[in-house]
Amino acid sequence: MSFQHLLLPVSPEQTLGDAYHEALQIADTKSAKVTLVTVIENIDELKEISHYSCTALSLLDKVTKVSHQALERHVHCLKVKYPSIKFSVIVRLGIPFVEIIKVANEFKADLIVIDTRCQNKTQACQRGSTIRHLMRKSAIPIWSCAIHHTPIRRIGVAVDVSSSEHSTFNEKILSLALEVCVSTRAEMILLHAWRLDLEGFFRKWGSYRDLDIDLIAKEMRSDRVKRMKSLLAPYKDSSVTQQIKILEGEAKVVIPRFVMEQEIDMMIMGSLSRTGIAGFLMGNTAESMLDKLTCSVLTLKPDAFHSPVLGKK
Repeated sequence: MSFQHLLLPVSPEQTLGDAYHEALQIADTKSAKVTLVTVIENIDELKEISHYSCTALSLLDKVTKVSHQALERHVHCLKVKYPSIKFSVIVRLGIPFVEIIKVANEFKADLIVIDTRCQNKTQACQRGSTIRHLMRKSAIPIWSCAIHHTPIRRIGVAVDVSSSEHSTFNEKILSLALEVCVSTRAEMILLHAWRLDLEGFFRKWGSYRDLDIDLIAKEMRSDRVKRMKSLLAPYKDSSVTQQIKILEGEAKVVIPRFVMEQEIDMMIMGSLSRTGIAGFLMGNTAESMLDKLTCSVLTLKPDAFHSPVLGKK
C-alpha cells in the first residue's frame, strides 16, 4: 500500500480536530488524494415518501446539499494545512458502514481513516458500531484514530507466528506497519501473545512435572522468537527502530496492558472473521479488547478477503 488515496468518513455536523493529522500528513508528503464522505442515515421512510411528495423530495435534496457544503468547508480549512493533497467530497444516503465500504471500493481507496470520537458511545473509549462493522467487513484497511490524539512515536504490531500457514498474512501486516513507521518516524514493536493452553491437560493426563511443562513452554517460546526474527530479517537494513516482544497470557489481557504500560500510540493487527484466528486478534478476543485500547488501531485483511457488502465477485 502506498497511501495514494485515503477515505475520511465525516459524520454530519462533526468538527474536524487533530485526530486525522498523522494520516493527512502522510498523504500530504505523498501528494495523495483524500476523499471526505458523509453518509446521511435513517431516512428510508423519507426516501419512500419522496416518491409521492415534492416537499419530501426537496427536503431530501436540502439535507444532501447542506451536508455537501459542510464537507466543502472542511476541505477549505484542510487545504491550508495540507496544500499538496488533492481533496474531493461525496455525500451518500444509507447505512454508514455499507456506504463507506462501497465508496472506498468505487474510488479504489487504499485506506479508510475514521475518527473514533465521532461515534455514538456509552463508554469514554468505546469504538462505535460503524467502526466495528468496518473492521469486520471492509477489505480495505481501517485506521481508527486515537481517543486522545498524541503524535505516533511507538507502534505495536501483532502477528501470529504459531504456524507457517500465516506467513503471507504476517508479511502483509509487517509491510504495512513498516510503511507507517517510516512515514511517522515511529519505533516498531513486533508483538506475539500466546500461552500454553494445554498445560492443565498435560498435568492431568500426561503425568508431566512442572519442570517438563516449563521446558516445553521455553522451547515453544524460543521457536516463536526465531520465527519473528525471520519475519524481520528482510528489513534488517530498514531505518525503522525495531524490537520483538513475546507476551505470555491471553491477548485480550496482555496486549492492552502492554499498550498502556509502554505508551504505545498505535496498534496494527490483522482482522479476520468473528471467529478469527489466534494471534490475529479480530475474533471475539479482539471484540473484547478494542474498548480497552485508547490508542489508534489499524486493521487489515488477508488478500483473499472479499467484503460481504459488495456481494459475490
